[in-house]
Amino acid sequence: MGDLPPRALELLRAADLVAAEDTRITGKLLTLKGMKKPFVRIDEHTDRNRLEDLVRQAASGKTIALATDAGTPGISDPGVELVDVAYEFGVQIDAIPGPSAVTNALALSGFYAQKYTFLGFLSKKPGSLRTALESYLTSSMTLVFFESPHRIGKTLKAVAETLGDRRVAVCREMTKLHQDVRRGRISEVVETNLPAKGEYTVVVEGFRRGVAPAD
Repeated sequence: MGDLPPRALELLRAADLVAAEDTRITGKLLTLKGMKKPFVRIDEHTDRNRLEDLVRQAASGKTIALATDAGTPGISDPGVELVDVAYEFGVQIDAIPGPSAVTNALALSGFYAQKYTFLGFLSKKPGSLRTALESYLTSSMTLVFFESPHRIGKTLKAVAETLGDRRVAVCREMTKLHQDVRRGRISEVVETNLPAKGEYTVVVEGFRRGVAPAD
């Protein structure tokens, strides 16, 4: 709660409508702040007509607030399509800096990240996953990706098999109440019985000289 910037609160109070991927979580947030607003759900199934309708409302003078329950909107979030359509219609857009799972996890990792690559959600197909990772086999760039709780163990093992037993920071529930970070070699972290609940942001250290990559 304390991470919510004053400007975000100011906008939410002024908003005529709040768009969110998870209206329950955002609704809970607003309730705790003493606000009650009409909501509209924006997800990967929202069609173009619905997005255009929201943009037309904004063009007519209404203030539409786009929010997510964790992390700045637009990063692996379906709300980016609403922003894209708004630009097409010439509607004024502003972004309020706030909590982000990606930057929080990078800061907590302690890994050198002057250059990093954000991979979003990795493929569920083993072949495609391995192909995506192989291009970073000897790259010094730090890697960041999201993963679901029921796949986290399997994905970490795939990373180790492809890139070697690198150091990782496995961050769960970033910017939320039950934030948790586990850091060490992949083989060590996997053995800590990662909870099958919550949202994971994984930071993988880049290739370092003297540390052998995977065979």
